[in-house]
Amino acid sequence: MAAATGMLGAAALSSEAQDASSSQPFIERANPGQPGKGKVFALISPHLDDGPIFAGGTVAKLLNEGYTGYLIRVTNDEKDSYDLSLGETVLVNEQDTARFVKVAGLKKCYDLSYRNHGLDDVSRMEIRVRMVFLFRLLKVDTVITYNPWGHDEENPDHYVTAQAVEAACWMSGDHLDFPEHFEAGLKPHSVSEKYYYARGQHLVNRVVDISATVQQKREYIAACRNMINNMVRSTNEALKHRGLKISAFMGDEDAANRAFIDARMIAAAKKVGEKYGLEYAEEFHYIGPDHFMDEYIRANAQPIS
Repeated sequence: MAAATGMLGAAALSSEAQDASSSQPFIERANPGQPGKGKVFALISPHLDDGPIFAGGTVAKLLNEGYTGYLIRVTNDEKDSYDLSLGETVLVNEQDTARFVKVAGLKKCYDLSYRNHGLDDVSRMEIRVRMVFLFRLLKVDTVITYNPWGHDEENPDHYVTAQAVEAACWMSGDHLDFPEHFEAGLKPHSVSEKYYYARGQHLVNRVVDISATVQQKREYIAACRNMINNMVRSTNEALKHRGLKISAFMGDEDAANRAFIDARMIAAAKKVGEKYGLEYAEEFHYIGPDHFMDEYIRANAQPIS
């Protein structure tokens, strides 16, 4: 079935694929009901702060709509601090990860613990196998991660993670890929929906209105305390070399972090929203379920007697 679905997807565009070629992105708005009840998403972040910064409002929206959410953090974030040692950095970012999971209301974090900035030296197959196992274990319906083919991406952790995830999404539904999983009671389970974000340019075909969840996004980013503090202090250092300072970024750490979040991340979400007539928004390349055969099945399928 997985192989057949793949061939059909290559042969004909689904409604979501057609949406990808449209000149205007689809606007996804908050749903007051619980359309996600019973569904599972995985926020897959090479580093702790990636998901909250680029997709925090969408994560909050899905949780509000009934989804169960998990975080898969791929690296140990050992290179993201201002004046700590590698070991200290690993510990404080692990503590911040636990804080983010609690603040967001995610069910659990799975730390893969690869060395930060070194994923291009790790077997993609190894990462893929671990992703396939987790997708089957957690029965993941939706993934949120970097676009594996986004332009202007400098960080190998980002594109290696994304490419491993993309391959794992369909491979997890095949019964001949890693069949030893089934000895442990797992079953094939394809991921049917993907929200890809990017730091640089990519094909945006879906915009999520996060006007109702921007405060949650702000709190998610603030939970990444050490990483944001690193950004603030690095910015202050760069300004100092130019003979400048921003008072809001100095003094109390939490206050400075929040001022920076508003000036950088929340302002960026507002700018994205303005492009589409929204207050705040996040942009994605979205790949949804293939519904090409639905009409044919409705017209021709018969009960098994």
